[in-house]
Amino acid sequence: MLTKPVAVVRSTRPGSTRLLKQAWIPTVRRVLAILPYVPLPSDTGGTLRTLELVRALASRFSLDVFAVHRAGNDAEGFKRWLGELGVPASRLHLVDLPRVAPEETLNSTRAFLRGTPLTYVRFARQGVQDALRRVLAERGPFDIIHFDHLHMAQLLPLARQLNPSAHLVIDEHNVESQLLARMAPLSPPPMRPLLNWQFKRVERLERECVRQADTVLACSSVDAEQLRAMGAKRVQVVPNGVKLPDFEPRESKGDDLVFVGSMDWWPNEDAVLLLAREVWPLVSSELSTSKLMVVGRSPPASVRALENERLVVTGSVPSVAPYLARALATAIPLRAGSGTRLKVLEAAAAGVPVVATRLAVEGLPVVEGQHVLLAESPEEFAIALRRLRKDPDLCSRLAQNARRMAESFAWDGIGAGLGELYLNAVSVSGEGKKLSGAEPN
Repeated sequence: MLTKPVAVVRSTRPGSTRLLKQAWIPTVRRVLAILPYVPLPSDTGGTLRTLELVRALASRFSLDVFAVHRAGNDAEGFKRWLGELGVPASRLHLVDLPRVAPEETLNSTRAFLRGTPLTYVRFARQGVQDALRRVLAERGPFDIIHFDHLHMAQLLPLARQLNPSAHLVIDEHNVESQLLARMAPLSPPPMRPLLNWQFKRVERLERECVRQADTVLACSSVDAEQLRAMGAKRVQVVPNGVKLPDFEPRESKGDDLVFVGSMDWWPNEDAVLLLAREVWPLVSSELSTSKLMVVGRSPPASVRALENERLVVTGSVPSVAPYLARALATAIPLRAGSGTRLKVLEAAAAGVPVVATRLAVEGLPVVEGQHVLLAESPEEFAIALRRLRKDPDLCSRLAQNARRMAESFAWDGIGAGLGELYLNAVSVSGEGKKLSGAEPN
């Protein structure tokens, strides 16, 4: 906690200027978190990370939250959740994205023609910019402005202009341009030109944003190196985590094969289709008492079409823990992605053996044969799953080692690290600047 002088006691002797005592009190630093969504329900890896980092900021700083409100978001639930953390409703600033507005359509078209990536245009709308201007004018200045996702980092120049003393931070959930570069070769041929075109725009935007930021947060050292190569001045690793109490290790192994992930994220859809069409047929007869459980929100028609009596597509569920508790293993044939996978950490915390591609465990401190089994082809996945079925000792060893690894990724510890990082950032960036100090509700 930073401090500032609030009272000075001097000698009462006539003519004396000797300083006898200076009193200090803690100063709570002010943070504005800018989010591309209301992170409830927290049913994706992205919303889970956002929610936990907001929790960490709310418990350590005077926090305001600026969030884009989308259909399906639980704004009232988020408001209550923030209230329980001591953040009053007056500090939650929601902006709705109008579906049809001629002036917004014109502004979005202009942004697109200036080079804004297609899926980023709506976050650069004039209505979003105007709402942020109001918050900065009425609630600022802030010591730190935290941009969640590259989508919101488009607003960084505006924040710099209106709140020049703030330390500006981008939380990069993924290296977004790398994600697109990995997706393009796997996509249907008609989609590849569009993805390659989008990649070039996202890469340009990403380079501009990370170079302008005072600090960039990365999910792993792998992502951090790529962001430094783009020109980021200061990159800090703030990894994804897991809520350990939600995933207690099991006393006995289950039978099912489980895949967990948001089905409206294309890399997960691609992985599920590969798992169901190319891996499951190789092992289903040997795993005769097992089911393939596809667990996650918004399954598209291509995934729904896979369902049968031994292949279950759950859709959104309150918790993935019960499905992991009944699992022989989780199989993750991911072929595209960036950041780190919360699905790996959750399985590890639950004591469920993981069979995955190298990409799926990228950025995590895992060793083949100690924490996970690695596989790249359907045949290698099948071999690994047969090993787990026949070797309880291997299952137990993988589960125990993975759980110990997961314990070093508890969200509480990650939140504490983020708080310390932001206090240090304010200390450095505050030299020669007037900091905002504590502020009333």
